[in-house]
This record gives sequence, C-alpha cells and structure tokens, in this order.
Amino acid sequence: MITDSQGNRWYKGNLHTHTTNSDGARSPEEALRIYKELGYDFIALTDHWHYGGERVCDGMLVLSGIEYDRAKDGCYHVVGYGMVSDPGLERGAGPQQMIDAIKRCGGVATLAHPAWSLQRPDKMILLHGIDCTEIYNSVSGYPYSARPYSGTLIDVATAYGYRTVLTAADDTHFYGDEVGRGAVYVKADELSRDAIVGAILRGDVLATTGPFISCSVEDGYFVLRCEAGCRYVQFFSNNYFNPDTTTTGGVVREARFRIKRADRFVRAEAVDFEGRVAYSQYYYLR
Repeated sequence: MITDSQGNRWYKGNLHTHTTNSDGARSPEEALRIYKELGYDFIALTDHWHYGGERVCDGMLVLSGIEYDRAKDGCYHVVGYGMVSDPGLERGAGPQQMIDAIKRCGGVATLAHPAWSLQRPDKMILLHGIDCTEIYNSVSGYPYSARPYSGTLIDVATAYGYRTVLTAADDTHFYGDEVGRGAVYVKADELSRDAIVGAILRGDVLATTGPFISCSVEDGYFVLRCEAGCRYVQFFSNNYFNPDTTTTGGVVREARFRIKRADRFVRAEAVDFEGRVAYSQYYYLR
C-alpha cells in the first residue's frame, strides 16, 4: 500500500493470475507467497474454468476469481473476480453469457488482453455490462508473445461508444519474466472485498507497469502529475491531431492537455526513464 499526498490509500494488486488449478506453473500457495514478497496487497486467482473462493492469507486479500474463454467467432477471454459465489458457467458459453454470469454473482467482468486476442472494436462495443478492459497484459508480451498493449485498440472502440475501466495485469502463467510487471493500484479506505470491488467499479484505479501518477481536470485542462518524475507524458483523445499530445524534456512532473470542444474522451500515459508506463483512466466528456 502507498499513501498519496492527499492521504488516500492505494492498494496494489494483480487481477489475473493462473496456478496449477489450470495452466499455471505454480500452486496457489506458491503464487500467494511470490506476490506477497513483491509487496502486493491483494490478488485474484483466475484459473481457467476453475472458481477460486475469497480468503485472506498472511494479510493478503485473495479475491474470488475465474477466467472463461471461447475461440468460436473470435477469441474472447473474460476474467471475473470479486464474486460472492461460483457463477457455475459451463464450457461453450458465449462472451455475453460469461459477463452476465459474473455480474449476477456480484463480480467484476474484465475483457482480457484484447490486442492479443485480435479483438474487433465493433465486437467489443456489443459486449454489454463489461466493467474493465486490460490495457496491458504482461504475459502477452516478450518473451512469450508480442501484443501486451491494447491501448490503441481500446481507443478505437471508445471513439465509437465503448466505456470501460482500464486495468493492467500479469496474467501469470510461467512465473518468469511476466511476474510483477503489470499491476493496479486501487484507492480504497480499507483492504476488503467490498472496498476493492467498489473502487474498481467507480474507476478509482491506476493501471501501471511501474510509475505512480494522479490525474485531474482543472480549468479546462486534463492534468497529469507524477511526483517521482517521468521521461515523457502522452495524451490520447478521439481527435486525430492535438498540438499538446506530448510533454517531454528533462524530468516531467506535470503535464497538461487542453480539452477541446471536439474531444469526447481523454486519457494519458506517463513513461518513466526505465520505459515503464502508468495508464490513466478515461475522462469521458460525452
């Protein structure tokens, strides 16, 4: 947990983790130990078609979790966590059934690694009730695969009406290079299932592979701050060209993007001097 300059608590978690209960290389107990040693406050064990219940282990909150997948009519992986009971879904279910089942049980439904899955924006828009989307997925990148970043794809979908909370996760399978790269910080009053799930659904989440940032809207500007400093900041909107897209030069601790009349959404990414990235949430204007 870290405390920001305003006194808010931010709990660190991994929301996409596999173990020997499906195709992961480590047991649930080993997975918890590894992430505990890395300083994580909570984790979701999201094995394929295997429901793992909620518990607390050595001070770490373990959210209930499961991952559903389907490779017919496109590749869909939908992760659920924070459910109060097993959704009980059977293999062969479609993506909308996956989302509905997770939400019926009080969970958060997340579209996993859409770039890795080669998702189509027009199909994403049809997913009703999706809560979150992974903008970064560690195991979908080097050395295991080649599409860890989904920001451009999500931006295209968002330009046509998609709405989502952005998350980052390891999608841990091999317990090698992917571990500890993608994470979320969740702003919550306490470390509990209700507090964490509620904060995620409100969008009080920072997706990151390292830096910690804060964002706000001030006097017509979308403002990003990074107290530790970063190499550069980039802003993203539905507009094709913005003269203030990039802020760079020296150590950047604050960047501002003027919100224009044509902007329907704005988000930002801050890249530190090690190439690690923090991803803001979307600010929707309409």
